[in-house]
Amino acid sequence: MIRALLVLMLGAFVSQTTEYLPIGLLSRIAADLRVSHAAVGSLVTGYAWIITLTVIPLTLSTNRIDRRPLFLVLLGIITLCNGLALITHSWGQLMGLRIVAALGHGVFWSSLASYAVRIAPRMAASRATAWVFSGISLAIVAGVPLSTALGQAFDWQQGFAIFGAFGLIILIMGYFWLPPMAVAARGEGAGFPHRNWPLYGAAAVTLLIITAHFNGYTYITPLVTETLGMRGARLPLALLVFGLAGAAGTLLAGWLGPRPMRLAVVSAIGIVISQLLMLCFAGLPGISWLVMALWGASIAMLIIGLQSWVIELAPGQAEAASALYVMTFNIGIGAGAMSGGIWMDHYGAQTLLLAGAGLGIIAVASFLLPPYWQKTGRKPAGEISQRKAGNTAENRE
Repeated sequence: MIRALLVLMLGAFVSQTTEYLPIGLLSRIAADLRVSHAAVGSLVTGYAWIITLTVIPLTLSTNRIDRRPLFLVLLGIITLCNGLALITHSWGQLMGLRIVAALGHGVFWSSLASYAVRIAPRMAASRATAWVFSGISLAIVAGVPLSTALGQAFDWQQGFAIFGAFGLIILIMGYFWLPPMAVAARGEGAGFPHRNWPLYGAAAVTLLIITAHFNGYTYITPLVTETLGMRGARLPLALLVFGLAGAAGTLLAGWLGPRPMRLAVVSAIGIVISQLLMLCFAGLPGISWLVMALWGASIAMLIIGLQSWVIELAPGQAEAASALYVMTFNIGIGAGAMSGGIWMDHYGAQTLLLAGAGLGIIAVASFLLPPYWQKTGRKPAGEISQRKAGNTAENRE
């Protein structure tokens, strides 16, 4: 069981790093391919838009495929696209590879959490999810700093290719360690969660806060350089601090998992505060490291909180709910990358931070509206299951 969860975690590491690769290598790609920062940012935006358009239909169409071969094929696509970056020498070629990788990325993530829960049925769902989603933190801890360091030392292509090699190793591990998973019965959890207003509300909040995050994070390299003055060797170190804090946030999220909505609210507030600190107090000693740590921990906790929240709101349709979450998440990535590119190119880093913090405040306010299930007369899935368990125990007595 642990070996299988490890494979899922490492697969998540490679997949998520792939999505973020242009972020750490943004300046090198722009200089080598002779395009603007916004054009390189569109490599993130385009990736996100492809996921947005395809994740729900592809997830529903693959619902009855054994999770093991599906995982291996999707990771194989992502791995191949990273490796082919070595022979890519134009923005168009790189965008083509990103589009192909994105087609596999959405289904990969929408099925990952439910696969982990089914692999470890005796483990609490929030813990299994946090275990696997720690691959996201690992992507930020090791993936983005490693690719950035390789890109600065050699070329941006090596930053991509190293994750093609990692993906190949994980594919071999998965072939031997991942268990087959029974295909869902026809009609069982296969449909889309219709009229689940709490779930739709959670998706809307996800869109707002992820847009606020990626408005700044997509351009973290020039943002940290211009605002915090962290250049040269300090830049990968700043990204490392961001990632290490994310790892700590992931561990904390696993501990706080039974209340995923509250976890998401606290995390969203942390993201807003970090951007405001960078905007208003960048000159204070030590503030740079505090900002990177707070931001890194907050986004790691937010991702797990949001994912666990949507599964809680649609327990019988976990993969379809996750597909909706992945779709809105990637709309947020694309919208944030696009808006951030506009602010960065035309108005500068401070305006970018101001826009991100303002949008984040709107997102936090949306979180704090009366709980969605109270509007519809529904209770959270976790509370329902706990009451059922309690009633069963009383009947036995």
